[in-house]
Amino acid sequence: MQKQVIGIAHPFNLNDADSIGLIDSPYTHVDYWKNMQSVYPELRHYEYEQIPRGRVIFDANKGKAIVYMDKKLFNTVTATKIYDFFDIDSENAIPRKDPHYRT
Repeated sequence: MQKQVIGIAHPFNLNDADSIGLIDSPYTHVDYWKNMQSVYPELRHYEYEQIPRGRVIFDANKGKAIVYMDKKLFNTVTATKIYDFFDIDSENAIPRKDPHYRT
């Protein structure tokens, strides 16, 4: 389970962009975590804040995905796994660190 990307990738519509052109997922970590704990029993002993995490937001103005990641995930090997999971070409990804996503 370690070094595995878990999450939810879903289609979106460009018409869902907010006033500055960003499209965010309607899913929240806290709500989705309960689903992940049922799929991966080894996660039942952890809160979602204890696992390195991030979020992918689409920037409709740039036509690129902004990939926010815990600094522990901010390396080429892990970023590539995340891009693959979300079917993002690395040339269309904007990796970002964010203090909100840290363990």
